[in-house]
Amino acid sequence: MSGIEGKPTRKPITCAPVIEPCRDAQQLRDYIETHWRAGHVLAQDEAMFRFTYMTPFVDRNQFPNGISVLGAYDNAGNMQGFLGAIIAPYPRPRSFWLALWHVLPELKGTGTGGALLREMQTLAVGDGFDAQAANTGWIGTFGAGPEALPVYLTRGYCARAGRRWVFDPSTNEASSIPSIQCESAPSENAPSPEWFAHRYINHPSFDYETTPNAVFRTETNSWGRVTHACWLGANWESDVKRVYERESAIAQTNGQSYLLDAWSFTCPGRGWSLAPKELPSLFHPVDARGNTTYAVGFPFIPSTIHKGDCDQDRPNLVQQLREINSAA
Repeated sequence: MSGIEGKPTRKPITCAPVIEPCRDAQQLRDYIETHWRAGHVLAQDEAMFRFTYMTPFVDRNQFPNGISVLGAYDNAGNMQGFLGAIIAPYPRPRSFWLALWHVLPELKGTGTGGALLREMQTLAVGDGFDAQAANTGWIGTFGAGPEALPVYLTRGYCARAGRRWVFDPSTNEASSIPSIQCESAPSENAPSPEWFAHRYINHPSFDYETTPNAVFRTETNSWGRVTHACWLGANWESDVKRVYERESAIAQTNGQSYLLDAWSFTCPGRGWSLAPKELPSLFHPVDARGNTTYAVGFPFIPSTIHKGDCDQDRPNLVQQLREINSAA
């Protein structure tokens, strides 16, 4: 044993890892548990792992084991890093929403993280592409922190801040904050019915309320009662007002605080305003903070963003998932 506080010192990396599709699901889950975060939901909950990395849209020609993750492996087959993607049919028919990216600390500066992203980008859009072509793929994420933006921007990705909004029908006015509307990119797809079935109707852990114009999830936590508008269609207003009236009445009866929130690039419309800093935030636990996060994409940014995109509507830890479900 050597190193700080009795921790063993790892042997230095002497050769570049091999980048290839995930070889073994359990090896990946063990890596997440050990090197990303102990108790992480993707390490501890098999159904959530399959829901995230084994969607019906994974191409087994690209990922032979049906797991949409690239691993970095040493000569002995040990995983030294990985980059995961949620495969979805939007905003292009072949789209890779990046979800979890990690390499071992001793690989810092070796280019392994960049090699993972470069290979995933090649799988998504190819080596050469026409940004206007309907068959061009897409790669990106929603939930990038400001520290990650330079990594994406230097590789040609676009970026835009998504913000958290709260609904209060008593205001009856749209936020006065200026908004720059974003037109749809060439051949940008809306989420398909098949995707909605996978993402919301057949979710392994959460119960969603789906309507023709919106998708909601309501939870009770230590802050109070919270309804998340996980997707908002163009004609959301009547559905949002109905859910707000019903759920706020339940919260009032129970003596709870209540809010209805949504994520969007711009103000969704009348009754919405930017979330105050003191409100519970993007991920659990509820004392987390931060009501701005970033969407990045290549070759474009989707024209809209929602809480249900990428992996934003999930807890980090399996214990938090149990707490949410037990309070439902």
